[in-house]
Amino acid sequence: MSPSRTVRVETDGALATVTLARPDKRNALTRDMLEELGAALQSLADDPGIHAVLLRADGPAFCAGVDLGVLRELAGAAEDVFRTFVDLAQRPYRLLATMPKPTIAAVQGHALGGGFQLALACDLRVAATDASFAMLEARHGLIPDLGGIHHLARIASPAAAKDLIWTARSIDGAEAHRLGLVDRLTDPAALDDAARALAAEILAHSPTAVALVKGLVTRTFETPLVETFGHEADAQAEALRESLDG
Repeated sequence: MSPSRTVRVETDGALATVTLARPDKRNALTRDMLEELGAALQSLADDPGIHAVLLRADGPAFCAGVDLGVLRELAGAAEDVFRTFVDLAQRPYRLLATMPKPTIAAVQGHALGGGFQLALACDLRVAATDASFAMLEARHGLIPDLGGIHHLARIASPAAAKDLIWTARSIDGAEAHRLGLVDRLTDPAALDDAARALAAEILAHSPTAVALVKGLVTRTFETPLVETFGHEADAQAEALRESLDG
């Protein structure tokens, strides 16, 4: 693949910062951008020296969602062409949610549609007070298909997911924080510092333990309590071995 033009990756020790870099288009996601983002995240997921990933964006908006030009292209596409694009588009969302490393989104301005879902795919979200969030798919007769329904229902509630998706209404940072969709709210000028400070708090602890907790929490809604005890015991044994070896 040629060097990325729309996604920038920088590393500082064990922290990797991935920046959406199409500010003139409010970081709307094109086919190339989704491919570049997926490739960058896969590389970071596979890198043993990276223990946390921070997702941020250049410009006044976090992400305006999938570029409307892409949606117009898909409107008359054959089923196999559509499915190929969906696989491409879902890849970065899946990686953010499932890589065995904490992922943090730093959100300013608009996070709309696919942009909202991109933030939801991360483990934690730090948002500026000027942030706004909306699932706009209903306005186009569509549904969120990048994991947003799954995350909204689990992070907030099934009713909140239906409300936000059915009405396509916008919520500000304060309401998102009240719903649990934002973990930390901060002044816009302090957003990057706040997100990096949160990452530093996490990086201060065992990456093995952090990864094990991510896996356990992810499976919580699908695993009965009695079975969870067994998974926790296995994870604790692995964490203890790592601690003793260190």
